[in-house]
Parts: sequence; C-alpha cells; structure tokens
Amino acid sequence: MKYLNFFAFLLLLTSAKYSYCQKQSVVFSSPNKRLMLTVNTADKKLAYSVKLGNTTIIKSSALGLVVDSTNLGDNARITGAAVLSKINEDYAIIGNHTVAHNRANEAEIPVTAWGKKFSLIVRVYDDGVAIRYTLPANAKRIDSEHTAWTLPDNIAKIAWADYSQSYEGLNYVTPLDKVTEGKTIMGPITFQTNGYYVSISEADCENFPDMAFMRTGNVLSVNYPFAKKGWEIKPATAVLKGTYKGKPVSPWRTTLVAGSLNQLVNSDLITNLCPPPAKGSDFSWVKPGRSLWQWWSVGEPKLDDQKKWYDAAAKLKWEYYLVDDGWRNWKQDGKDQWQLLKEVIDYGKTVGVKSIVWVDSKEFRKAPERRAYLQKVKALGADGIKIDFIPDATAEIMQWYAETQKECADLHLLLNFHGSVKPTGLRRTFPNDITREAIRGNEYHMTRYSRVMPPQHDVTVPFTRLLTGPADFTSVILNPKELTSTKFTWPHEFAQTIVYLSPITHFADQYQFYLDSPLFDLFQQIPTTWDETRVLSCTSLGDIAAFARRKGNTWWIGVMNGATEQEVKIPLNFLTKPTKASLVYDGETNTSVDRKEQVVSNKDVLTIKLRPSGGFVAKM
Repeated sequence: MKYLNFFAFLLLLTSAKYSYCQKQSVVFSSPNKRLMLTVNTADKKLAYSVKLGNTTIIKSSALGLVVDSTNLGDNARITGAAVLSKINEDYAIIGNHTVAHNRANEAEIPVTAWGKKFSLIVRVYDDGVAIRYTLPANAKRIDSEHTAWTLPDNIAKIAWADYSQSYEGLNYVTPLDKVTEGKTIMGPITFQTNGYYVSISEADCENFPDMAFMRTGNVLSVNYPFAKKGWEIKPATAVLKGTYKGKPVSPWRTTLVAGSLNQLVNSDLITNLCPPPAKGSDFSWVKPGRSLWQWWSVGEPKLDDQKKWYDAAAKLKWEYYLVDDGWRNWKQDGKDQWQLLKEVIDYGKTVGVKSIVWVDSKEFRKAPERRAYLQKVKALGADGIKIDFIPDATAEIMQWYAETQKECADLHLLLNFHGSVKPTGLRRTFPNDITREAIRGNEYHMTRYSRVMPPQHDVTVPFTRLLTGPADFTSVILNPKELTSTKFTWPHEFAQTIVYLSPITHFADQYQFYLDSPLFDLFQQIPTTWDETRVLSCTSLGDIAAFARRKGNTWWIGVMNGATEQEVKIPLNFLTKPTKASLVYDGETNTSVDRKEQVVSNKDVLTIKLRPSGGFVAKM
C-alpha cells in the first residue's frame, strides 16, 4: 500500500518504474490541513473518501466516467506521481459579500483504465473538495457516469428537491429514508451529519448535460435526466469549451463541508471552481437593483398601463422595470411591437428607471438569430433581458447558455434566465448573468392558477438551490387575497428580499401594494447585494431561516418561519454602537405588521414570537 501526503509525498513512482499492487491510496489535505481527501484503487476500483479530522464526511465512494463504453473507474490504476499546485487568489463577487477568497491545494493524478489514459483532477479547500475527470484522447462519446457520494450512517436531516426540468420542484427536509429512491432528484442536496453541514453539487458545467442525483440506500449517484442514453462529444462552439489547462474535462463534482449554516451560505466553493472573466474584461457596468414586474399580479402587460408601472418604480426608488411576456402582442396604427417597446423604454429613462425585456428562447436558438435579436433589444435602449422557456439542459443547450452569456456580456446586457437549469458558478466568468430562476418561486403561490406553496419550501431553498447562486424567486406578496391559503405574513414576505440572494430582485406584486404599505420607506431602501452575511444561530434546516446582512454601515435582519409557531432570540452582538432600529414583527393578522422604532445596541437580545409562516424584519 502506498500513501501520498499533499506536502510530503515520496512513494508514488514514475510510470516507468511503477509496479501495480492491489490497493493504491493517495491522500491530499486542505490548506489548513484539516479536510482530507483520499483517492484509492482498492480492488482495481477507483474510489474516494472525505474526512474532516477524525470525522467521516463521505465514506468510500465510486468514481468513474463511462467513455466510449469503457468505465474509467474499473480496472483502474494510478500510474505516476500527482502533479501538485496551489490556488491562491481573491476576486470581487456580487452577492453575500464583496470579495471571494480562493485558497486550495490541487492535484492532477494520472490514471489508466482498460488501457485508456486520463487524469483525475482534485482540489481540496478548507470548506470542501472537488473532483473532475480529463477525457481520454480521441474520446467520442460519454455514455454515463458512476461518480457517487456514500453518506455516513447518521444523517440527522437531508434537504433535497423533486425532479423538475427547470428546477421548480418542491424542496424538502426529511430523514434520509424519506428521500425518493430509484428516481431522479435535483440538487444541490444538503445534509446534516456528525455536527457538520454537507452539500453536494457541481461546478463549471460548460459542455456536459446538467447533473442530478439518484438515491440507492445511503448512496447518492450522478444522474443525467436530460441525457439518459449518453451523448456524442461535439466540438465546442462557445467561449467556454469544457477544458481545463488545455485538456477536455468533465464539470467538477463538489462536496461542500461546513461547521455551521453560516459557513455553508458564505462558501464560495462553486464560483471558486470556475474560470475568471477573460483578460481585459470590464463588468463595471453590471449594476444590481430592484425591479417591478407585472406578470405575477396582472398578467400580460397592457401598453396603456406601462407609464404607471415606471412611475411607481420611480416612487419606490427602484432601478428597473421588467416588461414581461405580452409586449409582442402590442399594436397601434402605423407602429409594430418593437416601436412601441422602444417608446415604453424611452419613457422609463425620463423617470430614471431602466428596462429589462422578456423573450422566449425559441426566438434565437441558433447563433445568427440570437446575435441579431440581442442587438435589436440593446438598440431599443434596454439594460437587460429575461430569457424564458429554455429546453432541457443537454450538452448542446449548456453550450447555448455559454454562448448567450458571452454575447449578452459583449452587448452590456444583464441576463436573467427563466425556465432554466441551475447555475454552476459561471457568474464568476460572466457577472452579467446576474440572477436566474431555476427555483420554485412565487409563481407557484398564486390564486389564478390555484397554486399554493408550503412553508417548509421557503425555509429550505436558502440551503439547497441558493447555494449554487442567486435565484429569481420573485419575492414579496402583499395582496391579502394571495395570502389566504398558506397564511404567509407580510414580515415573512419582506424577509424574502433579505434571505434570498438576487442581485436584481423582481418584486412579484402589483405596485400599489408597495406604495400603500406601512413598510414603504423600507422598500425604498432595501439593498439586493451585501458586504457581509451572517446566518443567525436560531436558524434550523427546514424550520426557520434567519439572516443578518450588512450593506455599508446598515444591518438588515430577515427571519422566515416555517409551519410551526415559535419564539426565537437574536443577539445583536454584531452591532458596533447604539443605533436607531426599525423592527417589524408579525401583526394580529397575517396581512398586518407590528412596527416599532427604538434604539438598540450590541448588548441587546431581541425576543421574537413568530406565527406559523411568519417572519421578522429589522433595519438598524
């Protein structure tokens, strides 16, 4: 048996001198030397495991990509010394904080299986590990993948989502044995074990189909719901070609490990694994903000109603208005929908509100049509585009996403994919990909479609889908009619803007509800990106989500409760001095608030009684 420590490896020989033994094992450690990744070939099967100190995070689990009918995880042997490198960089990021720290140890391990040569590339961070495969020379087809995560025996809770082509399935927190077995489920999947929170997903998916999961016992395996029979490897057409250091590769398979929900949410593992923007790129034009949006509350936009929406956005001091599906049907004598759309956008500029325009992806699935359409939208004066109804996330469509990200970046168009696949960290490469749907949001809580959202979903998605990147949940329902099924409270709804990260936040309801709200002044001030984020200690996976976020010198607290009435305490020890605070509690009904203005200090502890589906908001 041979062992390789990341910092002191001596025993792996060159391929010329290498003699095979029944089990080879190489061990790599994180920069702080606490998290350990082991890769081995016991019984000629390529496998890995993860430990944090003496605690097992992932038990011995299969590795293997099936290429041209050959499983690269079988009959495998490590054929030489790993090529080691270190990752050490900082970069600006728009989201939970302003700077991401990318510190990792990386190794490229040469492997041979059935005579095919490839490499396993691994990275070990203080807060997680990532593994990807290089493809053998002249590979023509990917048939399937056998990468798996064998979970520890004592899973306290696990958070997961139903299968959905566009990630709009319900999210749950259950015991492991309640997770659907033998059927596709969607990630990220987050579980609590041995005092740690672990989340598994993927990063830097450029030209592979989207990865989902399937459970068998305590094993979660890679599943390709949009490429069940595999796919042919085709030449990449996008700037993102699915290569790393010049070699064709799979996406990273990620395992995020955190000692708390705060560490989990603040991890930048997914973006750290993605390439930076191209040299010379300038994304200073990417501006977060708040947006009005009419489709949820009133349906298709009416041409003669648009000025009222822009005027309302201006009164709210919001930066954007989204002209959603329906503008294509506008007509006036002598004017087509494009001319009318330009008039609407021009009016928005006169009141200081920028415009985002909805489009169906079928308008431009091919490159020439896509470029022409995007140029036309930009020429109208729009600042962003919302692209909806995107096909299944096959390898080809993942290239379409990358091409669209690049072309929108070139045209300085903000980008919001709807009816889409989950992000995999490539907003680092293209920061104009500022938010996307890929979540069961408030479109699934609306009376005109008889849709009702259960409260557990609301307090679960911050620790599943949102771990991969911003989500356009279309937050904040205030209309009492829409809050009669599940009686979400107004503070719960407002807290969505604090708990759910979306650098452009689209507010769901009709504008008059915000203008008439007792929280009108707070709507004028709420940020959408943050300098610092803290997940508060009263947070419990699947029960309650409580976040404190700082923008400049101002702290905002958002608390969202699940289905059970409860009382929580929030220490204000993050404050640096006594300060005026606006405190918004659940009111006597779910569509009222109990608002208080008082001075608070870092010695205070707030005691908050939460209704079922209730919430709390504070600005201080």
